Amino acid sequence: MVRLETKIKITGPNVHNVGYRVFLMKHAMNLALPGLSSYNWEENGRQEVIILVEGDEARIAVLRQTVEKNKLEFAEVSNITFEDYSG
Repeated sequence: MVRLETKIKITGPNVHNVGYRVFLMKHAMNLALPGLSSYNWEENGRQEVIILVEGDEARIAVLRQTVEKNKLEFAEVSNITFEDYSG
């Protein structure tokens, strides 16, 4: 089983205070992903939700699909990126 550390960044004009962190925590718990942290950030006037998640490749893939397919009702998302991280 391959373990991954993935950074997910959700960027847009309105991604804070719309429930993204709770939404992601719920899905990570349902997938039994052992490590997840998330926080809001602002970069160059753009809101970002940063998610750091650790787990096996298959479960990370399911979480990734969930993030890509499910935009929250009041969110305005312009970009979602996924990248490996270490630490």
